[in-house]
Amino acid sequence: MSLKNLIKKILRLPLKIWIIFFVLAVAVAIGVGVNCDKTKREPGNSDHLTNNNNNIDAGGVEDSDGTGHQEEKKPKEVIVVIDPGHGGEDLGACNGTLCEKDINLDISLQLGEILDELGVSVVYTRDTDVFIDPAPRADFANELDATLFISVHSNSIEDYPDYRGTETLYCPPPENPRYSKMNGKKLALIVQKELIKALGTVDNGIIERPNLAVLRRTKMPAIIAEIAYISNSSDKAKLADASFRKKAATALADAVVKALDEMGAVKDEKGAFVIIED
Repeated sequence: MSLKNLIKKILRLPLKIWIIFFVLAVAVAIGVGVNCDKTKREPGNSDHLTNNNNNIDAGGVEDSDGTGHQEEKKPKEVIVVIDPGHGGEDLGACNGTLCEKDINLDISLQLGEILDELGVSVVYTRDTDVFIDPAPRADFANELDATLFISVHSNSIEDYPDYRGTETLYCPPPENPRYSKMNGKKLALIVQKELIKALGTVDNGIIERPNLAVLRRTKMPAIIAEIAYISNSSDKAKLADASFRKKAATALADAVVKALDEMGAVKDEKGAFVIIED
């Protein structure tokens, strides 16, 4: 039978047959559409994850209920930079044969040993008798992304030999949400309290010193601990005493631990201090 004759026969079919053909065609079309939609939503096919109100947040994972949660922040190792003031040709304040650079280094090294035993990672700006400018000390701490910066000094006022005691210097903290739990002033208060409690020296309080490079340039909480006045005979005798310097180092270590505790630092499974920053 030719194609032309076949078409003529089909066109002569009764109306009922045409209705049946139409219903079957609609049913097939609906079935194909449902199957395609199901295929798009099967596991392993991400075509349905469009950019809408229910999409996954960057860095997050979508829960089974459709809500998202942020990926957990990894803990960061605590690093405390210890800065023994002066050094090398920069003697600092001197009284007779007793010079500040040597006192600062002795206390700093003892402080580092104590913190290291406690599980706190320590880095020194100097651990020998060498000269380093103030600005590079701060820049070095910034490059390490250190947690705290502790600078150790002794004080002197030659024109006022009766002046004595302990004080802690800090720089007014900038607005930085990263350090909402701790800043230079808060750290200075903790350090001053621990030093006075341990040393029994005159409490000169905390002092704002925004002009000092190691305080102004450091991004992390930073202080300068002025242990005592080498220009005062009573304080000089204390600074010359090895047991007094040991007490100073211990007090500074206690202050660091208290500050880290306020910052939420904890020990990991290896016994090292780590912190999850805001």
